[in-house]
Parts: sequence; structure tokens; C-alpha cells
Amino acid sequence: MSWFPRRRPLVSICLPIYRSESFIRETILSALGQTVRDVEIVISNDGAHPTPALDEFRGRREVRIIEQRDRLGWVQNSNFVLSEARGRYAMILPHDDRLGPTYLEACLRILERDLDCFSAVSDIAHDGGVMTASEVRGGLAERIGHVMRNLYNGYCYRALMRNRPGDRDRLKLRPNPPTDFCVDSTWILQQAGFGELRRVPETLYWKGFPPTSTHATWARIPPPQLREAWTRHCRQMEAIALSFLPDPSFISGLVRHRLDARRVAETPLYLKEAMISPDEGCEAL
Repeated sequence: MSWFPRRRPLVSICLPIYRSESFIRETILSALGQTVRDVEIVISNDGAHPTPALDEFRGRREVRIIEQRDRLGWVQNSNFVLSEARGRYAMILPHDDRLGPTYLEACLRILERDLDCFSAVSDIAHDGGVMTASEVRGGLAERIGHVMRNLYNGYCYRALMRNRPGDRDRLKLRPNPPTDFCVDSTWILQQAGFGELRRVPETLYWKGFPPTSTHATWARIPPPQLREAWTRHCRQMEAIALSFLPDPSFISGLVRHRLDARRVAETPLYLKEAMISPDEGCEAL
């Protein structure tokens, strides 16, 4: 498909998709239905899986659809689609989620008013209720300490963030093979290194939880493998934190705290239980 560059849009909405035929149309329509009109939508169809629902959007000036002939996986596909974003602001929209019409407008209101803010995200509705997005404020050390001690849920995986070319290498999602466990949570710290993460106190986002979602598979990881994945996650957090704040003594204390997931706010029950498994317990500490 030919595509000719035009002026830089205000916002890029990036959709890394895979086997999404049954729900992708509603997701794209929610992106197209924003009250902010200066938007491009970049879609990367992982593995070029047949998705007839995309056909009605092909050829639209504000939509780019890229067919990935090779399977990238959700982490690398997310990195790819972000690398294609040309907007002054950008966000990842998971293929089974939906935006309320004023989502971008509300996030932009915060970002354009406060230069210390790097990303903004609204509260998130799902079939079980509403998740209240966490904020990360203050100076660099305060932000890093807060994320390392408290945050598990990857709210800011869905945030609207500043899209500055110089930040891109440090904002690539970091794989955690074989399951890529908690990569979205790691990304919170990467964003927090650049500025505050702010909450829009409205429910303007709807999250789907289909049985095939990545988060659903994490709950089925055997406890020994889950502990290993969490330890790798913590060590990735350590490397990210040190890259922004080279204070080994301060950072090592934060890592020791985080290694026991029971201390981290919003940790799901299955991960807490893995920390107290009788065969290994919390020996990583």
C-alpha cells in the first residue's frame, strides 16, 4: 500500500492487533470518533492474519494499516507501531479496548497545561467495575520510588504521552520471555523517568478481557516460572531506574522491596500466592 507523508498530526493512536476480527471494528470506530479531529490511526496487523473487518478502513486518509508478514508478538508489535507514530502525542490502544469520545480531549487538556506531565490516562471501565488510574507525581527520585514501591497495574500502557524522537529508544517496551509477564507495568517506570503520570478523573476508557487476552494467560503461569518472571521484571526495573537516576544504593533498596510482590500495591492474588509457594517461598529476597 502506498502512503505519502503529510504534516505531522497532533495525535497518533497506535493499534498493535492480532486475531482481532471479532472486536477490532468497534475499537477503530472509537478511535475515529474522538472529539479531537487531528488524529492518525496506525494499525499493525501481526502475522498478517486475515481480518476482513479492516477492509472498510483501508484507503481512509487518517488510517494506516501495516500487514506484518512475520509474527512479532505483542511486545515487538507494540514497539513497531509506536515507531511509526508521527503525532506530537501518541498512545497504544490495545485491539480489544475502546475509547470514549472525549478521551483524547481530556488527556490533552492536562498535557498541554502542564509541561511536567509526560502522560495522562483516564479511569478504566471493565465488566467488573472501574479501575481508578494511579498518579505518579514529584521529582525524578520521588517518581521512581513511588513506581518501584507501589505500582503493579499497567494503566499507563494506555496513556496518551508526549512523542519526542529523542525519547523513543528509552521508551521501547522490554520483553520478558517466554511470557512477557508484566511488560506493561515495566513501561510505567519508563514513562515516569520522563515526567509525571497524571490521572483524568473520569471514566473515558473501556477495557475488554477476552479469554485470549495476554493478562488472562499470565494467571495460568506455573508458580516457579511466575517467580522467575517477576524476578526478571524487578531486575529490568532496576536497570531502567539506574539509567534515569544513577544512585545504586537508593535503587537497590527499592528493588529489594519490589522482589516480594506481596508488598506492591494492586498485585493480583495469583502472584501473591506464588510468592509464598512452599517449594521456593521468598528465597529470592
